[in-house]
Amino acid sequence: MNKLGIYFGPQGISIVETKLKQPVNNIFIPRSVISPVELLEEKVPESEKIAALIKNELINRRIDVKEVTIILSGRDLIIRTFEMPILPKEELLTAINFEAKKFIPFKVEELFSDSQSKLDKTSKNNFILFVGIKKETLNNYLSIFEELNLKVESIEYAAFSILRLLKLAKIKEKGIIAIIDIDLIQNEEANFVVLENGFPLFSRDLTTMGETKEDAGKAQDVTSDFIENQSTTILEKLKREILVSLNYYDRKFLGKNISRIFFIMNPLHQQSLSEIFKDVSLDIQFIDINKYIEEAIPFSLSFIKAYSGSLTEIHTNLKVDLLSAKEKAGKEIDVKTPKVSSLIALLEPYYKVVLACISICIMIFVFGVYQTLPLKKELVNKVSLRSKIAIGNPQSSYEELNILYSQYNERKNTLDNLFTKQKYLTSILDSIPRLVPEGLWLDFISIKNNESENNMVLTLEGIAYLEDSNEGIELVNNFLSNLKASSIFAQYFKEISIVSLDARQNEKGTFTNFLISCSN
Repeated sequence: MNKLGIYFGPQGISIVETKLKQPVNNIFIPRSVISPVELLEEKVPESEKIAALIKNELINRRIDVKEVTIILSGRDLIIRTFEMPILPKEELLTAINFEAKKFIPFKVEELFSDSQSKLDKTSKNNFILFVGIKKETLNNYLSIFEELNLKVESIEYAAFSILRLLKLAKIKEKGIIAIIDIDLIQNEEANFVVLENGFPLFSRDLTTMGETKEDAGKAQDVTSDFIENQSTTILEKLKREILVSLNYYDRKFLGKNISRIFFIMNPLHQQSLSEIFKDVSLDIQFIDINKYIEEAIPFSLSFIKAYSGSLTEIHTNLKVDLLSAKEKAGKEIDVKTPKVSSLIALLEPYYKVVLACISICIMIFVFGVYQTLPLKKELVNKVSLRSKIAIGNPQSSYEELNILYSQYNERKNTLDNLFTKQKYLTSILDSIPRLVPEGLWLDFISIKNNESENNMVLTLEGIAYLEDSNEGIELVNNFLSNLKASSIFAQYFKEISIVSLDARQNEKGTFTNFLISCSN
């Protein structure tokens, strides 16, 4: 059965019919024919014009194929790759759509999208490939083939369609490899894809390298002089673009080093490219399509993309399909919005069961309300026991409110003083016995607190007894020094001094009476 691949590229539409993997028809419709400058103001929709042009070409070439594969360039698609934690299958799709919002400049709801996940054993995460297309864009393409009465088999990204050529060339996809398709003559979109065991880790559409010819349909007539004059500059630009892509890839995928790069390009430029990349430590290989088709065809990247898309019997590791994503979206809408009449018809045989269920729900609700009544009553009682706090009269004047405010402030300050200005003397009194030297006794301690001056005075009165009165005076001075050296006393009292010393003698010896005052 013949296959048909149609590629919609920036330079035009390429149509390839294949039979047993061999191209039997190759058609190119230039962009200048689809949208000529002089006809830009006409009111015929472009989709109708494209349908008419394709129909004429299919009739002229007597192509009678009922199914077609649509191949799209990167400008029509959103391609993103990112990592996510391992999630249950039923949660993964929702999580992917949520994560994709970070990378998309418009709403996910405006897209038809599909995704594929791959377990990364190194990071123990899911690696996600996300592909999306605007609903309006996809519907425009599908309307073309409705006009042609052709069934769309699948819708693919051109860079992923080309991956079939690896299997056609029997290239092993194990490990990490890159594939680059480039046309140095036609102004065709170039693609750079990195694969890990056949699964895309990274993809990028490279900026155009070639100079646009006035007539893209005559690209095969480019002279060798033109190629010679342009190839060096173009290849240098290509090298810079690829190195930028490689640097970005290396930063994003640490440790996942590319082992080989496969180029799909015009054989005339392969030797020049090898020379340009000789200082890059990468294994560069080329895929020549003409080795796998019976009739040699002048190199054209748009032909290769359409041809790759037509090889649907060659299966890759990719399962992403935007067409099935559209169909799934339609089914989800039907499921989410069932008709009321259908729902009633479905429940009609079971109306007794439905009524019984409703009755049970009502009974449970009433019983629950009944159960809460004692609790509500207890709550009201508890609230009634709260202390009543007098508040100002809402009808009070401004002056009355100011008086009330002052009274509250006075009460507040009194309470603050009780807590913040209270003197705690336990530590002071506890330290005094440790500071009294041997031979000295205290017989009176008094504390006076002057609140008006915020001043506290501690008075220590006692007797020092030694045989010599001079030694008694020295003993009192030692006690004074101990008080001043104490950190506790120094914290509370700034002034510590001897107020009086009185030496008296009796039949037992000399007694020295003293009075020490401590104040802050």
